[in-house]
Amino acid sequence: MPVTSTGVTVGTSITAVSAATVGVFDYDRYVYLQSGTEGAVTYVGGSNVSAANGILLSETNNAVFQAKADDVIYGISDTAGAVVKALEVK
Repeated sequence: MPVTSTGVTVGTSITAVSAATVGVFDYDRYVYLQSGTEGAVTYVGGSNVSAANGILLSETNNAVFQAKADDVIYGISDTAGAVVKALEVK
């Protein structure tokens, strides 16, 4: 079971924090996400993620998602240069 760990800079524009794996890894994966920038308010969700519809990430806890191979998880923050820590278990 491969495990990958990354830090993705999201900032104030919607950015993919966990990309689709179709054709590379065609099975479900678990995605653990955590805010990596102190004081940043960061949300994750679909391609239209916002403060109104996203899930707020914590600096001390993680959010866990079971994603299909064609699922993409996006993030956005109120802070330029904010980082989302992502750990994927495939």
